[in-house]
Amino acid sequence: MSALATACGVDDDEVVRLKEGESLADAEYCGSFGCERVDEFCAEVFLEFGRSPPICVRDDVCERLECANSNRRCAIFDGLPGQVKCID
Repeated sequence: MSALATACGVDDDEVVRLKEGESLADAEYCGSFGCERVDEFCAEVFLEFGRSPPICVRDDVCERLECANSNRRCAIFDGLPGQVKCID
């Protein structure tokens, strides 16, 4: 049972949160063919409550985020969808 919960959840060390005054309210959900704007890509953001649904973000999304664990840094991983999370 714990393996199932871990697979769906987010590890505490991977959690990103919005910096004060920032928002992802302008991020649209990814469509069937990805994101409409050429400067955006589809990614899940690893938040405290779990992964976001795939949303369209720019490659500077980490400038709006900080890691819950201050010893880590925000990183973007390619994939379908990509991932935005904290790493060593």
